[in-house]
Amino acid sequence: MRAIANIDGRLPQIPYDLKKIKALEILHRAKMPSYDTISFFRFKEHDFSVLEEMENLHTLIFNTLKPLTIADFSFLEKCKKLKKLDLSQTNFTDCALLTHLPMLTYVRLPERKRLVNTQVLDMLCAKIDFDEVKIHEVYDYPIEQIASLIKEQTKMPAYSLTLRKNVKPDLFDSKFGGLPYWNPKMPYPVDKTGQKMMLIAQINFDKATVDERLPQQGMLQFFIALDDDEYLYGYDDNAPDSQEMFRVVYHETVDYSVTKEQVLELDIPLSTNPDLREYNPIWKEIGVDIIPREVSMNISDRRFNKLFRDAEMTLTGKDIENQFIQNFLKKEDLDYLHRELSYWGHHMLGYPLCNKTSSKNEAYYDTVLLQIHSEIIEDADRVLWSDDGVIQFFINSEALKRRDFSKVLYRWDCITGTLIYYKDSVYRYLYL
Repeated sequence: MRAIANIDGRLPQIPYDLKKIKALEILHRAKMPSYDTISFFRFKEHDFSVLEEMENLHTLIFNTLKPLTIADFSFLEKCKKLKKLDLSQTNFTDCALLTHLPMLTYVRLPERKRLVNTQVLDMLCAKIDFDEVKIHEVYDYPIEQIASLIKEQTKMPAYSLTLRKNVKPDLFDSKFGGLPYWNPKMPYPVDKTGQKMMLIAQINFDKATVDERLPQQGMLQFFIALDDDEYLYGYDDNAPDSQEMFRVVYHETVDYSVTKEQVLELDIPLSTNPDLREYNPIWKEIGVDIIPREVSMNISDRRFNKLFRDAEMTLTGKDIENQFIQNFLKKEDLDYLHRELSYWGHHMLGYPLCNKTSSKNEAYYDTVLLQIHSEIIEDADRVLWSDDGVIQFFINSEALKRRDFSKVLYRWDCITGTLIYYKDSVYRYLYL
């Protein structure tokens, strides 16, 4: 039921909402989010009978790290339009249920020895795969050598933004939140409704030593809108690069004669205002230092699995095919990869902390312009995007060379919580 929640965190409110769903992928299991509005249906653990209502469902995938227990698979009898079905990570056993799916073209099942009524599989006009991974054969990976090889192959210079916890930043400092530098002679950024935006970060390159990929002078600023829906933080899934509800502004030169009082006269919404905290997770004006750091691709990147596969093939000659490494590595090996290839925190350039989903714009927006990760500073001073999430701005590398910030893609993801979105009639639930 978690997987059919829509983008604003609410369950479908009428039965017709379920009939619109055409593809459903259920990923990592997690605690069920809470909702303000009770939906029209009720559900309980291990109960997937609601899938019977999805009469247009053509793709159903259970893609969990651990086997998912389903109390009753009879809902499959009602899913007549299913073409693609993956039950490999469930407790499915009775192949006879598949005879009720006349349009099935592909099915992936648990390992064959667990199944009953397998004679009906020969009657299906579908490609059939089995989950035959033998865990005991894949445990002995040279994890330290693999991590070292991936680190060497993907290393890249980047910059960490380290919080200056005991230093109050001024108007011109690099910082998160607070009062922005702004020349009063310029129009201040407003959202599509005409409301003034709030600063979430500014980087003063006059006071930073960075390589030529980034500006050598001036000020780069990031603003977000005060949404009516306070939990979107200026994000628009339909137009993530439109800059209508967020804005990236580059000042080639900084006028250091501007005073704090002049900027305050602009009546700018401030993250330090307690009344606006629900619109901006940065509750305190926090100075940052820009520090060079060599980084490598981290395990949360969706491209990492292929790198691991290639490294394993190079070192041992084994091929893990398309298996997710989380499915067969021991916990201590996964922990080692997380430690050795960690890219946690606030950064410019390098790799995104979360890169689980692709988009049609991914090839163009190939550079991490800014990443701000959730960080609890004190009980009342925090940077917290949703449920311990991360905010990211991406730019094209050639545009960055030209110092053209007119096209920037903005998004934020949850790390230990949930990101729920709806697009092209596909509901997905991500636990990152």
